[in-house]
Amino acid sequence: MTSGGVSVSSSIDAATPFVRGRARFVSPYEWALWKTPRPIVTYILGVEVLVALLTAVFVALVPIDRSALVPFAVLLVCIVLYTEASRSIEQIREHNAGSPHVDLNSVWMFAAVLYLHPVLAAAVITSSYTYRWLRVRHHIVYRQAFSAAGAMLAGYAAWAVLHFGAGSTFADLPRTTLAFALVAGAGMLFLVINLGLITVAVSFTTPNPVRAVVLSSPSNHALEAATIALGAMVAWALADWPAALVLVVFVTLVLHSNVLIHQLREKARIDAKTGLLNAAAWTSAVDDELERATRLQQPSGLLVIDLDHFKAINDEYGHLAGDEMLRAVANTLTSEVRTYDIVGRFGGEEFVVLLPATSATETLHVAERIRRRIAELVIPIPDNGSISMFNRLTVSIGIAVFPQNGHGRGDVLHAADMAMYAAKAAGRNRVHQAVEPAEHQPL
Repeated sequence: MTSGGVSVSSSIDAATPFVRGRARFVSPYEWALWKTPRPIVTYILGVEVLVALLTAVFVALVPIDRSALVPFAVLLVCIVLYTEASRSIEQIREHNAGSPHVDLNSVWMFAAVLYLHPVLAAAVITSSYTYRWLRVRHHIVYRQAFSAAGAMLAGYAAWAVLHFGAGSTFADLPRTTLAFALVAGAGMLFLVINLGLITVAVSFTTPNPVRAVVLSSPSNHALEAATIALGAMVAWALADWPAALVLVVFVTLVLHSNVLIHQLREKARIDAKTGLLNAAAWTSAVDDELERATRLQQPSGLLVIDLDHFKAINDEYGHLAGDEMLRAVANTLTSEVRTYDIVGRFGGEEFVVLLPATSATETLHVAERIRRRIAELVIPIPDNGSISMFNRLTVSIGIAVFPQNGHGRGDVLHAADMAMYAAKAAGRNRVHQAVEPAEHQPL
Protein backbone atom coordinates (compact mmCIF):
# COMPACT_ATOMS: atom_id res chain seq x y z
CA MET A 1 0.00 0.00 0.00
CA THR A 2 2.70 2.46 0.98
CA SER A 3 4.99 1.49 -1.87
CA GLY A 4 2.19 1.92 -4.35
CA GLY A 5 1.33 5.34 -2.92
CA VAL A 6 4.93 6.49 -3.25
CA SER A 7 5.14 5.34 -6.85
CA VAL A 8 2.10 7.39 -7.85
CA SER A 9 2.81 10.46 -5.73
CA SER A 10 6.49 10.64 -6.60
CA SER A 11 5.68 11.24 -10.22
CA ILE A 12 4.87 14.82 -9.21
CA ASP A 13 7.78 17.20 -8.85
CA ALA A 14 7.18 18.73 -5.44
CA ALA A 15 10.54 20.38 -5.07
CA THR A 16 9.12 23.63 -6.40
CA PRO A 17 7.26 26.11 -4.14
CA PHE A 18 3.63 25.38 -3.48
CA VAL A 19 1.41 26.70 -6.29
CA ARG A 20 -1.86 24.85 -6.49
CA GLY A 21 -2.63 23.53 -9.96
CA ARG A 22 0.91 23.90 -11.30
CA ALA A 23 2.55 20.68 -10.06
CA ARG A 24 4.76 19.31 -12.80
CA PHE A 25 4.77 15.64 -13.82
CA VAL A 26 8.22 14.22 -14.41
CA SER A 27 9.76 10.94 -15.45
CA PRO A 28 10.48 8.44 -12.64
CA TYR A 29 14.16 8.77 -13.56
CA GLU A 30 14.03 12.43 -12.47
CA TRP A 31 12.50 11.86 -9.02
CA ALA A 32 14.25 13.86 -6.31
CA LEU A 33 14.79 10.67 -4.30
CA TRP A 34 17.45 9.37 -6.71
CA LYS A 35 19.48 12.56 -6.27
CA THR A 36 20.08 11.83 -2.58
CA PRO A 37 23.02 9.71 -1.31
CA ARG A 38 22.52 5.96 -1.76
CA PRO A 39 22.34 5.13 1.98
CA ILE A 40 19.38 7.52 2.33
CA VAL A 41 17.63 5.92 -0.65
CA THR A 42 18.18 2.45 0.81
CA TYR A 43 16.91 3.49 4.24
CA ILE A 44 13.79 5.25 2.95
CA LEU A 45 12.82 2.41 0.62
CA GLY A 46 13.59 -0.15 3.33
CA VAL A 47 11.19 1.50 5.78
CA GLU A 48 8.49 1.77 3.12
CA VAL A 49 8.86 -1.86 2.03
CA LEU A 50 8.64 -2.98 5.68
CA VAL A 51 5.43 -0.98 6.12
CA ALA A 52 4.01 -2.51 2.95
CA LEU A 53 4.77 -6.03 4.19
CA LEU A 54 3.24 -5.36 7.61
CA THR A 55 0.14 -3.93 5.95
CA ALA A 56 -0.25 -7.10 3.90
CA VAL A 57 0.12 -9.20 7.07
CA PHE A 58 -2.57 -7.20 8.90
CA VAL A 59 -4.93 -7.45 5.92
CA ALA A 60 -4.48 -11.22 5.85
CA LEU A 61 -4.59 -11.97 9.57
CA VAL A 62 -6.76 -9.34 11.28
CA PRO A 63 -10.39 -9.14 10.08
CA ILE A 64 -11.95 -5.70 9.66
CA ASP A 65 -15.18 -5.16 11.56
CA ARG A 66 -17.66 -3.27 9.37
CA SER A 67 -18.79 -1.25 12.38
CA ALA A 68 -15.37 0.43 12.32
CA LEU A 69 -16.17 2.05 8.97
CA VAL A 70 -18.31 4.74 10.63
CA PRO A 71 -15.57 6.06 13.01
CA PHE A 72 -13.13 5.67 10.11
CA ALA A 73 -15.30 8.00 8.03
CA VAL A 74 -15.69 10.39 10.98
CA LEU A 75 -11.92 10.69 11.34
CA LEU A 76 -11.51 11.33 7.60
CA VAL A 77 -14.09 14.10 7.82
CA CYS A 78 -12.26 15.54 10.85
CA ILE A 79 -9.00 15.57 8.87
CA VAL A 80 -10.61 17.42 5.96
CA LEU A 81 -12.46 19.94 8.12
CA TYR A 82 -9.52 20.57 10.42
CA THR A 83 -7.06 20.95 7.52
CA GLU A 84 -9.34 23.46 5.84
CA ALA A 85 -9.95 25.38 9.08
CA SER A 86 -6.23 25.58 9.89
CA ARG A 87 -4.88 25.86 6.33
CA SER A 88 -4.01 29.57 6.44
CA ILE A 89 -2.27 29.12 9.80
CA GLU A 90 -0.39 26.05 8.62
CA GLN A 91 0.80 27.67 5.40
CA ILE A 92 2.33 30.47 7.46
CA ARG A 93 3.93 27.89 9.78
CA GLU A 94 5.32 25.97 6.81
CA HIS A 95 6.68 29.12 5.21
CA ASN A 96 8.40 30.27 8.40
CA ALA A 97 9.63 26.90 9.67
CA GLY A 98 12.12 26.31 6.87
CA SER A 99 12.24 22.64 7.91
CA PRO A 100 9.90 19.79 8.84
CA HIS A 101 7.94 20.50 11.99
CA VAL A 102 5.26 18.96 14.17
CA ASP A 103 2.02 18.27 12.34
CA LEU A 104 -0.99 18.67 14.59
CA ASN A 105 -2.91 16.15 12.47
CA SER A 106 -1.27 13.56 14.76
CA VAL A 107 -4.41 14.11 16.85
CA TRP A 108 -6.52 12.26 14.28
CA MET A 109 -3.81 9.78 13.33
CA PHE A 110 -3.17 8.54 16.86
CA ALA A 111 -6.91 8.37 17.53
CA ALA A 112 -7.16 6.07 14.50
CA VAL A 113 -4.28 3.94 15.82
CA LEU A 114 -6.10 3.46 19.12
CA TYR A 115 -9.63 2.98 17.87
CA LEU A 116 -9.47 1.39 14.41
CA HIS A 117 -8.19 -1.72 12.68
CA PRO A 118 -4.47 -1.13 11.95
CA VAL A 119 -5.02 -1.03 8.17
CA LEU A 120 -7.83 1.50 8.54
CA ALA A 121 -5.53 3.53 10.81
CA ALA A 122 -2.87 3.36 8.09
CA ALA A 123 -5.46 4.63 5.61
CA VAL A 124 -6.24 7.56 7.93
CA ILE A 125 -2.52 8.39 8.19
CA THR A 126 -2.07 8.19 4.41
CA SER A 127 -5.15 10.34 3.83
CA SER A 128 -3.92 12.94 6.30
CA TYR A 129 -0.54 13.33 4.62
CA THR A 130 -2.04 13.26 1.12
CA TYR A 131 -4.73 15.84 1.84
CA ARG A 132 -2.22 18.04 3.62
CA TRP A 133 0.09 17.77 0.58
CA LEU A 134 -2.76 18.78 -1.72
CA ARG A 135 -4.17 21.64 0.33
CA VAL A 136 -1.33 23.07 2.44
CA ARG A 137 1.98 22.70 0.63
CA HIS A 138 3.59 20.50 -2.02
CA HIS A 139 6.52 19.12 -0.05
CA ILE A 140 9.17 16.99 -1.72
CA VAL A 141 7.18 13.80 -2.13
CA TYR A 142 9.71 11.22 -0.98
CA ARG A 143 10.03 13.08 2.33
CA GLN A 144 6.27 13.28 2.75
CA ALA A 145 5.94 9.60 1.87
CA PHE A 146 8.67 8.67 4.35
CA SER A 147 6.94 10.67 7.08
CA ALA A 148 3.69 8.85 6.37
CA ALA A 149 5.45 5.46 6.35
CA GLY A 150 7.15 6.29 9.65
CA ALA A 151 3.82 7.22 11.24
CA MET A 152 2.29 3.99 9.95
CA LEU A 153 5.13 1.88 11.34
CA ALA A 154 4.85 3.66 14.70
CA GLY A 155 1.08 3.14 14.56
CA TYR A 156 1.43 -0.60 13.95
CA ALA A 157 3.76 -0.91 16.95
CA ALA A 158 1.42 1.12 19.20
CA TRP A 159 -1.59 -0.96 18.06
CA ALA A 160 0.29 -4.18 18.87
CA VAL A 161 1.10 -2.95 22.39
CA LEU A 162 -2.52 -2.08 23.03
CA HIS A 163 -3.95 -5.21 21.42
CA PHE A 164 -1.63 -7.75 23.03
CA GLY A 165 -1.33 -5.88 26.33
CA ALA A 166 -5.07 -5.47 26.91
CA GLY A 167 -6.43 -8.33 24.83
CA SER A 168 -9.31 -6.11 23.73
CA THR A 169 -10.13 -3.09 21.60
CA PHE A 170 -9.83 0.45 22.91
CA ALA A 171 -13.62 0.78 23.07
CA ASP A 172 -13.83 -2.27 25.35
CA LEU A 173 -10.99 -1.24 27.67
CA PRO A 174 -12.01 -0.80 31.31
CA ARG A 175 -11.56 2.81 32.44
CA THR A 176 -8.91 1.91 35.01
CA THR A 177 -5.47 3.24 35.91
CA LEU A 178 -3.83 0.19 34.34
CA ALA A 179 -5.68 0.70 31.07
CA PHE A 180 -4.73 4.38 31.10
CA ALA A 181 -1.07 3.41 31.59
CA LEU A 182 -1.32 1.03 28.64
CA VAL A 183 -2.73 3.76 26.38
CA ALA A 184 -0.03 6.17 27.58
CA GLY A 185 2.61 3.55 26.84
CA ALA A 186 1.24 3.08 23.33
CA GLY A 187 1.39 6.83 22.82
CA MET A 188 4.95 7.00 24.08
CA LEU A 189 5.95 4.18 21.73
CA PHE A 190 4.28 5.98 18.82
CA LEU A 191 6.29 9.12 19.62
CA VAL A 192 9.62 7.35 20.20
CA ILE A 193 9.48 5.28 17.01
CA ASN A 194 8.66 8.37 14.95
CA LEU A 195 11.54 10.22 16.58
CA GLY A 196 13.87 7.26 16.11
CA LEU A 197 13.13 6.98 12.40
CA ILE A 198 13.82 10.70 11.94
CA THR A 199 17.05 10.41 13.94
CA VAL A 200 18.32 7.62 11.68
CA ALA A 201 17.47 9.68 8.59
CA VAL A 202 19.29 12.71 10.01
CA SER A 203 22.31 10.53 10.86
CA PHE A 204 23.25 10.39 7.18
CA THR A 205 23.99 14.13 7.10
CA THR A 206 24.56 15.18 10.74
CA PRO A 207 27.56 14.31 12.96
CA ASN A 208 25.44 13.98 16.12
CA PRO A 209 21.88 13.08 15.01
CA VAL A 210 20.54 12.26 18.48
CA ARG A 211 21.47 15.68 19.78
CA ALA A 212 20.28 17.39 16.59
CA VAL A 213 16.83 15.77 16.68
CA VAL A 214 16.12 15.09 20.34
CA LEU A 215 17.58 18.27 21.83
CA SER A 216 17.05 20.67 18.92
CA SER A 217 13.56 21.78 19.94
CA PRO A 218 12.15 20.45 23.22
CA SER A 219 9.01 22.55 22.69
CA ASN A 220 8.29 20.66 19.46
CA HIS A 221 8.52 17.33 21.29
CA ALA A 222 6.21 18.62 24.02
CA LEU A 223 3.77 19.71 21.33
CA GLU A 224 3.93 16.27 19.70
CA ALA A 225 3.20 14.64 23.06
CA ALA A 226 0.25 17.01 23.52
CA THR A 227 -1.20 16.06 20.12
CA ILE A 228 -0.90 12.38 21.02
CA ALA A 229 -2.72 13.04 24.30
CA LEU A 230 -5.48 14.81 22.36
CA GLY A 231 -5.58 11.79 20.04
CA ALA A 232 -6.36 9.58 23.03
CA MET A 233 -9.17 11.98 23.94
CA VAL A 234 -10.55 11.75 20.39
CA ALA A 235 -10.56 7.95 20.62
CA TRP A 236 -12.31 8.21 23.97
CA ALA A 237 -14.90 10.55 22.47
CA LEU A 238 -15.50 8.13 19.58
CA ALA A 239 -16.08 5.34 22.09
CA ASP A 240 -18.23 7.12 24.68
CA TRP A 241 -19.37 10.59 23.57
CA PRO A 242 -18.86 11.52 19.87
CA ALA A 243 -20.20 15.06 20.38
CA ALA A 244 -17.07 15.82 22.43
CA LEU A 245 -15.12 15.82 19.15
CA VAL A 246 -16.30 19.41 18.67
CA LEU A 247 -14.44 20.42 21.83
CA VAL A 248 -11.27 18.63 20.72
CA VAL A 249 -11.35 20.41 17.34
CA PHE A 250 -11.75 23.77 19.10
CA VAL A 251 -8.89 23.07 21.53
CA THR A 252 -6.62 21.90 18.71
CA LEU A 253 -7.30 24.99 16.60
CA VAL A 254 -6.49 27.27 19.56
CA LEU A 255 -3.30 25.27 20.19
CA HIS A 256 -2.43 25.60 16.51
CA SER A 257 -2.80 29.39 16.63
CA ASN A 258 -0.66 29.64 19.76
CA VAL A 259 2.01 27.47 18.14
CA LEU A 260 2.11 29.88 15.20
CA ILE A 261 2.58 32.88 17.51
CA HIS A 262 5.39 31.09 19.36
CA GLN A 263 7.02 30.06 16.07
CA LEU A 264 6.97 33.61 14.70
CA ARG A 265 8.57 34.87 17.90
CA GLU A 266 11.26 32.21 17.65
CA LYS A 267 11.85 33.01 13.97
CA ALA A 268 12.70 36.59 14.92
CA ARG A 269 15.56 35.19 17.04
CA ILE A 270 16.86 32.47 14.71
CA ASP A 271 19.22 32.60 11.75
CA ALA A 272 17.31 31.04 8.86
CA LYS A 273 20.24 29.25 7.23
CA THR A 274 21.76 27.58 10.28
CA GLY A 275 19.06 27.45 12.97
CA LEU A 276 21.41 29.20 15.40
CA LEU A 277 20.68 32.43 17.25
CA ASN A 278 20.99 35.49 15.05
CA ALA A 279 23.29 38.37 16.03
CA ALA A 280 20.66 40.34 17.96
CA ALA A 281 19.37 37.33 19.91
CA TRP A 282 22.91 36.11 20.67
CA THR A 283 23.94 39.55 21.90
CA SER A 284 20.93 39.77 24.22
CA ALA A 285 21.50 36.26 25.61
CA VAL A 286 25.21 36.94 26.17
CA ASP A 287 24.54 40.22 27.99
CA ASP A 288 22.21 38.39 30.38
CA GLU A 289 24.75 35.61 30.92
CA LEU A 290 27.63 38.00 31.58
CA GLU A 291 25.53 39.82 34.20
CA ARG A 292 25.02 36.46 35.90
CA ALA A 293 28.75 35.65 35.59
CA THR A 294 29.60 38.98 37.23
CA ARG A 295 27.33 38.28 40.20
CA LEU A 296 28.77 34.79 40.65
CA GLN A 297 32.34 35.89 39.86
CA GLN A 298 32.70 33.17 37.22
CA PRO A 299 34.77 33.33 34.02
CA SER A 300 33.18 32.85 30.59
CA GLY A 301 34.98 31.87 27.41
CA LEU A 302 34.12 33.44 24.06
CA LEU A 303 34.95 32.03 20.63
CA VAL A 304 34.86 33.88 17.30
CA ILE A 305 34.97 31.33 14.48
CA ASP A 306 35.50 32.30 10.84
CA LEU A 307 35.48 29.92 7.86
CA ASP A 308 38.72 29.99 5.87
CA HIS A 309 38.58 30.99 2.17
CA PHE A 310 34.78 30.85 2.26
CA LYS A 311 34.31 33.42 -0.52
CA ALA A 312 36.52 31.38 -2.84
CA ILE A 313 34.57 28.22 -1.97
CA ASN A 314 31.30 30.02 -2.68
CA ASP A 315 32.62 31.27 -6.01
CA GLU A 316 33.82 27.80 -7.02
CA TYR A 317 30.90 25.64 -5.84
CA GLY A 318 28.01 28.10 -5.65
CA HIS A 319 25.90 29.53 -2.86
CA LEU A 320 23.84 26.37 -2.35
CA ALA A 321 27.03 24.49 -1.54
CA GLY A 322 28.09 27.34 0.73
CA ASP A 323 24.79 27.10 2.60
CA GLU A 324 25.35 23.37 3.15
CA MET A 325 28.75 24.14 4.63
CA LEU A 326 27.30 26.78 6.95
CA ARG A 327 24.71 24.27 8.18
CA ALA A 328 27.38 21.60 8.66
CA VAL A 329 29.49 23.98 10.75
CA ALA A 330 26.43 25.01 12.79
CA ASN A 331 25.60 21.34 13.49
CA THR A 332 29.20 20.68 14.52
CA LEU A 333 29.21 23.62 16.90
CA THR A 334 25.99 22.58 18.63
CA SER A 335 27.21 18.99 18.92
CA GLU A 336 30.55 19.98 20.44
CA VAL A 337 29.30 22.34 23.16
CA ARG A 338 26.96 22.03 26.12
CA THR A 339 23.22 22.59 25.87
CA TYR A 340 23.44 25.83 27.85
CA ASP A 341 26.34 27.31 25.85
CA ILE A 342 25.21 30.19 23.62
CA VAL A 343 25.89 29.63 19.91
CA GLY A 344 25.09 32.17 17.21
CA ARG A 345 25.85 33.25 13.68
CA PHE A 346 27.06 36.80 13.30
CA GLY A 347 26.48 36.92 9.56
CA GLY A 348 28.44 35.77 6.55
CA GLU A 349 30.83 33.00 7.57
CA GLU A 350 31.38 34.12 11.17
CA PHE A 351 30.07 32.22 14.21
CA VAL A 352 30.26 33.07 17.91
CA VAL A 353 30.06 30.88 21.02
CA LEU A 354 29.88 31.89 24.67
CA LEU A 355 30.95 29.22 27.18
CA PRO A 356 29.60 30.11 30.66
CA ALA A 357 31.64 29.13 33.72
CA THR A 358 34.63 28.19 31.55
CA SER A 359 38.27 29.04 32.23
CA ALA A 360 40.84 30.15 29.65
CA THR A 361 42.41 26.67 29.53
CA GLU A 362 39.04 24.96 29.09
CA THR A 363 38.03 27.47 26.41
CA LEU A 364 41.22 26.73 24.49
CA HIS A 365 40.53 22.98 24.64
CA VAL A 366 36.97 23.47 23.34
CA ALA A 367 38.19 25.70 20.51
CA GLU A 368 40.85 23.18 19.44
CA ARG A 369 38.29 20.36 19.49
CA ILE A 370 35.90 22.37 17.34
CA ARG A 371 38.68 23.27 14.89
CA ARG A 372 39.64 19.59 14.50
CA ARG A 373 36.03 18.43 14.09
CA ILE A 374 35.35 20.96 11.35
CA ALA A 375 38.57 20.04 9.54
CA GLU A 376 37.36 16.40 9.58
CA LEU A 377 33.95 17.19 8.07
CA VAL A 378 32.91 15.51 4.84
CA ILE A 379 30.01 17.59 3.54
CA PRO A 380 27.59 16.43 0.82
CA ILE A 381 27.01 19.38 -1.53
CA PRO A 382 24.93 19.74 -4.73
CA ASP A 383 27.04 19.59 -7.87
CA ASN A 384 25.33 19.75 -11.30
CA GLY A 385 22.34 17.67 -10.26
CA SER A 386 24.36 15.16 -8.24
CA ILE A 387 25.98 15.11 -4.80
CA SER A 388 29.70 15.67 -4.25
CA MET A 389 31.64 15.27 -1.02
CA PHE A 390 33.66 18.28 0.18
CA ASN A 391 36.38 17.76 2.80
CA ARG A 392 38.57 20.88 2.64
CA LEU A 393 36.74 23.16 5.07
CA THR A 394 38.79 24.74 7.89
CA VAL A 395 38.23 27.56 10.37
CA SER A 396 40.28 30.14 12.21
CA ILE A 397 39.24 30.70 15.83
CA GLY A 398 39.95 33.56 18.17
CA ILE A 399 39.25 33.14 21.88
CA ALA A 400 38.94 35.54 24.78
CA VAL A 401 37.80 35.16 28.37
CA PHE A 402 35.57 37.35 30.51
CA PRO A 403 36.61 39.25 32.61
CA GLN A 404 40.34 38.81 31.87
CA ASN A 405 40.02 40.22 28.35
CA GLY A 406 37.42 42.88 29.05
CA HIS A 407 34.73 44.03 31.45
CA GLY A 408 31.79 43.76 29.04
CA ARG A 409 30.55 41.88 26.04
CA GLY A 410 31.86 44.45 23.55
CA ASP A 411 35.40 44.38 24.93
CA VAL A 412 35.61 40.59 25.10
CA LEU A 413 34.09 40.18 21.65
CA HIS A 414 36.58 42.67 20.20
CA ALA A 415 39.47 40.83 21.85
CA ALA A 416 38.32 37.47 20.44
CA ASP A 417 37.79 39.06 17.02
CA MET A 418 41.34 40.42 16.98
CA ALA A 419 42.64 37.00 18.01
CA MET A 420 40.72 35.44 15.12
CA TYR A 421 42.37 37.85 12.66
CA ALA A 422 45.74 36.94 14.19
CA ALA A 423 44.94 33.26 13.50
CA LYS A 424 44.15 34.17 9.88
CA ALA A 425 47.40 36.09 9.53
CA ALA A 426 49.37 33.17 11.01
CA GLY A 427 48.21 30.78 8.29
CA ARG A 428 44.56 29.88 9.09
CA ASN A 429 43.17 26.59 10.44
CA ARG A 430 44.38 27.42 13.94
CA VAL A 431 43.32 28.88 17.30
CA HIS A 432 44.71 32.09 18.76
CA GLN A 433 44.12 33.37 22.27
CA ALA A 434 43.59 37.07 23.01
CA VAL A 435 46.34 38.89 24.88
CA GLU A 436 45.24 40.10 28.31
CA PRO A 437 45.07 43.86 28.87
CA ALA A 438 47.94 45.31 30.91
CA GLU A 439 45.84 45.61 34.09
CA HIS A 440 45.29 41.81 34.03
CA GLN A 441 48.87 40.79 33.25
CA PRO A 442 51.13 39.71 36.13
CA LEU A 443 53.96 42.10 37.12
